[in-house]
Amino acid sequence: MSTLTDEQKKRIEENKAKALEKLAQKRKATEQETEDPQQRRRKARWQKYYDYDLSTIEDSKGGFLVEETKSDQKLKELQENVTRIMPMIPLAADPNDQPKCRDCKSLDVDPAFYQIFHLSVCPKCKEKFPERYSLITKTEAKEDYLLTDPELRDRELLPHWLKPNPRKPMWSNMMLYVREMVEEYAFKKWGSAEGLDAEYERREKQKKDKKDKKFKEKLADLRRRTMTSTWERKRQEGPHQHVFGDPVEDEHGVTVQTCEECGLAVESEEF
Repeated sequence: MSTLTDEQKKRIEENKAKALEKLAQKRKATEQETEDPQQRRRKARWQKYYDYDLSTIEDSKGGFLVEETKSDQKLKELQENVTRIMPMIPLAADPNDQPKCRDCKSLDVDPAFYQIFHLSVCPKCKEKFPERYSLITKTEAKEDYLLTDPELRDRELLPHWLKPNPRKPMWSNMMLYVREMVEEYAFKKWGSAEGLDAEYERREKQKKDKKDKKFKEKLADLRRRTMTSTWERKRQEGPHQHVFGDPVEDEHGVTVQTCEECGLAVESEEF
């Protein structure tokens, strides 16, 4: 069993004394703040009070108190905000009028789909038919179904759900669409599914042609710059000086010498 040295014991006592002193100072400051009425008055002077005339306020039924001077548009915006935060399905007086799933007739209708997309579908059918009820982003709707920004922003044309981006919280909200609704509009816009495919292929070919044209332009520019550089180098080097190799006799018995740099061939005679 290890024992503490005198120096270690001394350090422990010093740290303990410092801690006790800080605790005593903190308690003293708290007692002074409680007993000082002038300080309490200063704090009370800066408190904010809100005075409401309840006779001019109505309940918006969505967790907000709205003054009568507010416009109907403002009230509608507040209700839409509540819907986005907590979608709900109002209870019908007659059970037969209660919304039912369009596929299985279940009463367990998804409130978000009912409120935002005006679709009566239950969670089970959403999972069972992802090709119809899966949510797609604005980018997917533009790239896969060739829709435009004005079309995707129009709530009457294509209802969408604004949700925070889970990966980038500081970015703008995501715009989510029901795949079935986007497909239905896209097929109507392009005539059919085949018309959408034909337009997609046309645009892809147009992109490829544009890319090829840009590549050829860059290649031609590179050749021009290379040729200009070669001419400039030759101009600076002055007239070309031939460097002929050893004489070689061709098939006709003629002795020929060829320049090793430019390939110029000349006949030569040996003496």
